[in-house]
Amino acid sequence: MSWDIFIKMKHRIALINISFNPFSLQDLPSVLAIECLSYPHPWSEQQFIDSLNNPQIMADLILLDGKIIGYALSLRAPDFADLLNICIHPKKQRRGLGEALFNRVLQQLQSIKITTIFLEVRSSNQSAFLFYQQLGFEIIDTRKAYYSNGEDAKIMRFQSAIKK
Repeated sequence: MSWDIFIKMKHRIALINISFNPFSLQDLPSVLAIECLSYPHPWSEQQFIDSLNNPQIMADLILLDGKIIGYALSLRAPDFADLLNICIHPKKQRRGLGEALFNRVLQQLQSIKITTIFLEVRSSNQSAFLFYQQLGFEIIDTRKAYYSNGEDAKIMRFQSAIKK
C-alpha cells in the first residue's frame, strides 16, 4: 500500500511517498543497518530472526520512495500487544514517519480488536520517551535494573478505542 502524506518540516510542508510492507528475513540486512545506526545497544541478528519466526509477532516496514527507512515489531497477546521495537533511520527522524509507522501498527492491532499496547523504554532514552508520550503512551511503572547494564526501564501503556 502506498500513501502520499504531508509532513511538516520546520515551517515547510512536503509531500512524500511512503508505503508499508511486511518485514521478512530478506529485509534483515537493511533493518540491521538502521538498528545499528540508531541504538547504542542494538538488537542482534538472532533476535530479529527469532522474532520473525514467531507467529505472534507482527513485523512491518516503512519505505520512503521504495527504500526501507524503518520498522516495527509487536508481540500480540489475546487482549493486548507489546511494541518490541520501532525505529526510523536517524536521518529520517522528526518528520512524522515514526508516527505514521505507529499508526499503521495501531490500525492492524485495532483490526483484531487489540486496543492496549505496552512497551519498555530505557530511562536514559529521553527522545524515545517524548516520542511515545506524544503518541499517547503513559508511564505505568518502572522496572529497576531491567537492562543488562543495570539501567531502569519505564513501562508505558497506550490505550485506544476501536474505530468503527
